[in-house]
Amino acid sequence: MHEESGPSWGMRGLRKWLGTAPETRDELLKLVQDSRRFLEPDTVAMLEGVLDLPATKVREVMTPRTAMISLQEDDQLLDILPVLIESAHSRFPVFSAEQPDNVVGILLAKDLLPYMTDRASKVNVHSLMRQPLFVPESARSDQVLRMLKNTQTHIAIVIDEYGTTSGLVTLEDILEEIVGEIEDEHDKVDEEAQFIVPDKAHTIANAWLVQALTPIEHFNTVLDADFSDDEVETVGGLLLQEIGLVSDLQGQVVELENWEFTIIEADARTIHLIRAVRK
Repeated sequence: MHEESGPSWGMRGLRKWLGTAPETRDELLKLVQDSRRFLEPDTVAMLEGVLDLPATKVREVMTPRTAMISLQEDDQLLDILPVLIESAHSRFPVFSAEQPDNVVGILLAKDLLPYMTDRASKVNVHSLMRQPLFVPESARSDQVLRMLKNTQTHIAIVIDEYGTTSGLVTLEDILEEIVGEIEDEHDKVDEEAQFIVPDKAHTIANAWLVQALTPIEHFNTVLDADFSDDEVETVGGLLLQEIGLVSDLQGQVVELENWEFTIIEADARTIHLIRAVRK
């Protein structure tokens, strides 16, 4: 018997697949998974991603506040330029000068172009920033995707039940849930931010230099630690959670379990580099 193959077999299989009427989301997902024999693997993966979006809360895909690169509404151009250059981002959340937990706008880097010719010029960030889109942590990713599309916005501020900023989510974050990781020429910076190296300048053997954006899970894996990432996701966030609001982050020492953390590099709002010493 001649075994059919090629497009004709695939189309018959596809018609049979489409002729089956699933009654639940799980049945539909199983049909998609069973279609691997006549659909491209990437297509199946994208269909699975689309079907998973309603079950994915925005807090699962957002960038937590401790990892956000942000500005303040009273920042001047000389304060803003280093942030723009180092981050290579195009959109920045702007926090209130009077209520530091609240985002009051979104600043687009392109809106600063007219001021670039004179770095000493005065910039009124408040007049340049756009109205932010706010979404709750519990919002479904498919709902947020629809909101971003309808408002022609690329970024949304995620707030908790008390109205405090807990993170941000971008259009790219949600699309990556469907198509997988989208890498660009700036993603190498993010990889370096997760790097842990021995601190050779320290007299104690069990000392490492840790980037603040290192995920707690990565820190636990590399250094055999056991810190919880239920409430915060990064080592810097872990320390900020313990320290609270202080006027000078650099030089602060935090003792957690059998570890001593010293903040080596920080600015007024963000931790950058940490020395971790296992006692």
